[in-house]
Amino acid sequence: MYANNEIGTIEPIAALGRLTRARGILFHTDACQAGSLELDVRKLKVDLLTLNGSKIHAPKGVGVLYRKLGVELIPLFHGGGQEFGVRGGTVNVPGIVGMAKALELVQKNKDKENARLRQLGDYFIGKILKSIPRTTLNGHPTQRLPNNVHISFAGVDAEALLHHLSAQGIYVSMGSACSAQEIQMSPVLKAIRLPKAKGLSSLRFSLGKETRKEELEKVVKVLQMVVESLRKVAR
Repeated sequence: MYANNEIGTIEPIAALGRLTRARGILFHTDACQAGSLELDVRKLKVDLLTLNGSKIHAPKGVGVLYRKLGVELIPLFHGGGQEFGVRGGTVNVPGIVGMAKALELVQKNKDKENARLRQLGDYFIGKILKSIPRTTLNGHPTQRLPNNVHISFAGVDAEALLHHLSAQGIYVSMGSACSAQEIQMSPVLKAIRLPKAKGLSSLRFSLGKETRKEELEKVVKVLQMVVESLRKVAR
């Protein structure tokens, strides 16, 4: 995975690509979260790369599969020669055009927009960690997606926090999933050996092209109030 969809960590794909190519190993990377990062497959040294349109404001349900010349794939659907014989069936022309345009725009503006999001994200992280006690950032501190902020709020149930924020018009994602029996930590948080208590108190905040500093300041104020309230109840 080029960039993690939960904690935002960016992996050194080009370095991994050089290692795998030197050993003749076929290398695929899931770049669904990395549409605004470096996508030159020659630099990345990948044989296969996948992208998701919905992450870059392209039409939903559209994706991209890059396949290096000479790499053979078993067709997803048989019976048609469309899309170079990999996926038979009527070609989604509007989706393809929309995806191509979205990629063109996001790559054209990526340096400026990533710098803006990085500045906003760093500001947001700093405000949370400074103004709300017992909070920690999850994932790599610098090698991370500029639009991703994943925070643990010690002593707070993530699901309760999510619903309180939603009631205030602030929509976030949980770092855990619910099963019928119990709340489970996500595989990602388990993989980075996050303690269970921290994992179940974690939320992901996603910034976007319309996110502004004033909105983040409001989120921090609401977080302060809600976290303090939930911690009092949990005592």
